[in-house]
Amino acid sequence: MKVRAILAMSSTAGAGIGMFAVAWLATLRLTPGEQGFFFSFLSLGGLLQISDFGLSYATLVTAGRMVGAGRTHDLPGLGRFVNRFNVLLSAVTAVVVAGLGWFVFSGAALESSSAPISWPAPWVAYLLGILVSQWSLPGMSLREGGGNVTPMWRLRLVAELLGASACLVALYFGAGLWSLAVLAVTRGLASAAWLRLGDPLRFSTDTTRFKTDQWMKESWPFQWKIGLSWLSGFLIFRAFSPLIMYEKGPVLAGQFGLAIAMMNLLISITLAWPMSQTARYTSMLVGRRFRELDAEFPVILLRSTVLSAIGTTALILLLWFAREQGMVFAERLTAPAMTAVILSCAVVHHIVGCIAVFLRAEGREPMLIPSLVGGLLVLAIVWLTARYGTMMDVAVSNLLMVVAGVPVTALIYRHRRRVRGLEAKES
Repeated sequence: MKVRAILAMSSTAGAGIGMFAVAWLATLRLTPGEQGFFFSFLSLGGLLQISDFGLSYATLVTAGRMVGAGRTHDLPGLGRFVNRFNVLLSAVTAVVVAGLGWFVFSGAALESSSAPISWPAPWVAYLLGILVSQWSLPGMSLREGGGNVTPMWRLRLVAELLGASACLVALYFGAGLWSLAVLAVTRGLASAAWLRLGDPLRFSTDTTRFKTDQWMKESWPFQWKIGLSWLSGFLIFRAFSPLIMYEKGPVLAGQFGLAIAMMNLLISITLAWPMSQTARYTSMLVGRRFRELDAEFPVILLRSTVLSAIGTTALILLLWFAREQGMVFAERLTAPAMTAVILSCAVVHHIVGCIAVFLRAEGREPMLIPSLVGGLLVLAIVWLTARYGTMMDVAVSNLLMVVAGVPVTALIYRHRRRVRGLEAKES
């Protein structure tokens, strides 16, 4: 279990650090306008990455249930079904995202750009690269659900490192926006090669077909919840750059997008600690060790939040110092005060995310409706402030929305504790 936790945390942190290195080099090798396209590509590409609408996670859970029930003979049929489903979903979504990108990138806000940027071909190539990665996801989920947990986390780590390394090389040699396509294709091909050559499925050939009605009965009831949760995450964390690009142009979108990328890096690293405790919390809940759990969780919450606050403060000061020294990376960010506001959101997001990890250990998704409503509100407020206000208005309004989510999350947490207490008394 310790190996799994270390690999999971390494994969999450490794991906974040790899993208930080990519973002750093992008500020040195791209013009301010290209930087805006770069981060907007990453943001809208994230919409394609969630195109399976929770299919990969549902595959993992369904495969695990089959193995637990001794139905390993059904795994090949499940694999064929989800592969077809995934290809259809991702292909349709790719067309929609391509059109959305075309609308945003060729919008009226870009007409004033003095230096024309060639973006259509790199944009299409990047989406095709993401498709390569998407088509490997069901195979990874099927293997992980079948018991190969550690190898799949190792694969994710290797794929992320290879993709980031290839992107860095492409950026260094002047590939510009094409470097994102290099990243996506390398990551996808590494995953596909590993699955086909290094870890082929070892299930016996079976003619059993996994039918749509089986999926709707066994997997859809929780797939749609995961899909909506991922969609709300996109709205909260990744919708900024395209909206700002459309309203304010690529230069400001690039500055804001770089700051948001730094915020997401902080969140991914600090949340890896509480996320590594998910299996332990689940075990304690199943064993009805409620008092022990209620005593342990606040400690993790407090310590990890302190770590998040220290890391955020250190990064704010480091970026301020780098800007004072005239470093290009820091100068490509938003103004220091605005950067501090944006990065402060990481601490608040950490608190909400940490409590959400605890709540989801029960096998529920109590944060679904609040996160979806919050995501839609963030989308609306960011668009309105970007259209009618300043960039500082965008940053402050986002921080206020994030802070507003803390009491809502705390109320849900208290309610679930109360319910568990009543259940314990009744038993």
